Amino acid sequence: MISRRFAPAVVLALVLAVPLVGCASSKVRLTAKQMCEGHGGTYSAQTQSCSYAAAQRTAKQNCEAQGGVYWPAEQYCEFEAGR
Repeated sequence: MISRRFAPAVVLALVLAVPLVGCASSKVRLTAKQMCEGHGGTYSAQTQSCSYAAAQRTAKQNCEAQGGVYWPAEQYCEFEAGR
């Protein structure tokens, strides 16, 4: 049991800590190559594009089509987890 002397400190700590839990976000990163090959394509790092049998699309186009954000310098696609 918490003594009356420490109860306000415990309540204050909980009040300050609870909002921080909601701030934590999980993100998933896929390299452009992983994303391309996962969809049956062949990735070219030089042109940052993915070749499919029928068409060629850029890694950025693939990423954005799936709701992600493409980072060209790092060549990966970032998604919000749970979406």
